[in-house]
Amino acid sequence: MIPFGAGRRICPGLALGTMHIALLVARMVQAFEWWNHPSQPPLDFKDKFEFTIVMKTPLLAMVKPKVWYGK
Repeated sequence: MIPFGAGRRICPGLALGTMHIALLVARMVQAFEWWNHPSQPPLDFKDKFEFTIVMKTPLLAMVKPKVWYGK
């Protein structure tokens, strides 16, 4: 759930916040190599319902920088 409200009283920062999150994820995908941790089983996208929908088995990822800026 996003606490930005709706209608006349919608938060003016909604568009800015959404854009920043998208940019953050894009930069992380660009700058790092991602793969599943060796101790984890293959990815399973089954979900379970709590307050929101979450993965049945949490994702554990390995990350390695692939882009070095300034060198």
